[in-house]
Amino acid sequence: MRRCAHWLVLLVGLQISSVCHGDDWPQWRGPNRDGISKETGLLKSWPAGGPKELWAVNTPGKGYAAVSVVGKTIYLTGTEGKKGVLYALDLSGKLKWKQVYGPEWTTNFPQARTCPTIDGANAYVYSGMGWAACFDAETGKKKWDLDTMAEFGGKNIRWGIAESPLIVGNLMICHPGGPDAAVAALDKATGKRVWASKGLSDKSAYCSAICANVGPTQAIITMTENHVVGLDAKTGKVLWKHPHRNRYGAHPNTPLFFDGMVYATSGYRFGSQLLKLSADGTAAAHVWSEKQLDNHHEGVLLIGGRIYGSSSRGKFLCLDPREGKVVYQVKEVKKAGITYADERIYSYDEKGGVVSLIEVSPTAYKIHGQFKVTKGKEQHWAHPVVANGTLYIRHGQALIAYDVRAR
Repeated sequence: MRRCAHWLVLLVGLQISSVCHGDDWPQWRGPNRDGISKETGLLKSWPAGGPKELWAVNTPGKGYAAVSVVGKTIYLTGTEGKKGVLYALDLSGKLKWKQVYGPEWTTNFPQARTCPTIDGANAYVYSGMGWAACFDAETGKKKWDLDTMAEFGGKNIRWGIAESPLIVGNLMICHPGGPDAAVAALDKATGKRVWASKGLSDKSAYCSAICANVGPTQAIITMTENHVVGLDAKTGKVLWKHPHRNRYGAHPNTPLFFDGMVYATSGYRFGSQLLKLSADGTAAAHVWSEKQLDNHHEGVLLIGGRIYGSSSRGKFLCLDPREGKVVYQVKEVKKAGITYADERIYSYDEKGGVVSLIEVSPTAYKIHGQFKVTKGKEQHWAHPVVANGTLYIRHGQALIAYDVRAR
């Protein structure tokens, strides 16, 4: 059929007739933007060579962004020429539809970066050129788009904007990085401006924001070029900001929020910081800083009272957030994108494309299987995703699905 004409099936294994009814993965870093799935019934260890490969496809466009999975549809983005394209696939990897969402980043590392955010009947993306767009998640029909750089007077950054939209109530949150508009909110139904962060004029910093309820305050927590910041979700008022800048002003990691604390980490030897928020969420105090866990863009996880993630220099570390001290190193894993499901960390190494299944505790770890991704080209930068019993690995134009359900 014409809709599948551009798709090359590399390998078709078991035909999928049904899937586990686990949690969907509707956006960047999952349901709560913390990289953690509540799914159960997954393999606790892998056979030699890794879990069974279900299928693999080549998309027309390349991308560094991870997939989103909702119901029977997989969503991902790619760059075709100078345009960014949103693809919708069925659960066997076949193309359902594709739509151009706007101009994409085409200079250094020219691949799509935005992970689609699926909110009810809508799919949202935000391009490397600051172009926001909303589509019907079922049909792909475009509902609206907006050049946020023009709307808010923003200036692009060294490697192009790289964030995934956050939906809060009726708002879509993004980072145009304009004067008095480091962070902005659009009406998610129309794309019209609702508010901009007056008094905060930092450029974007590749960060995808989170929303946290702190006492009576619903706060947007994110990182801009020079700060970790908290903003009132309803008005965009800057509640607090704390200095946070490395030599590039690059902070791609979504902050962690837990126990009234905000944990932020950045690469290039900057390291980590922990902030304690006031009971009403309107102020932040510095607790500690440390240099070893300077995560580049692979993300961090909070599991069992410990923080796990890679350093820029290729060490996979376990950090005690109470003390700000490294507890141990997972020596078999280096610089890896990570996610967590059913008592295991899934890591995907940037160097060499090795995927590992890791059991961790506050004081020790155990590797329960590894395999190497050989399909696709260029950087292994997309984070792994586990949804409905399937592990999804994105590598350039290749998307590979693995069966990780326990039998």
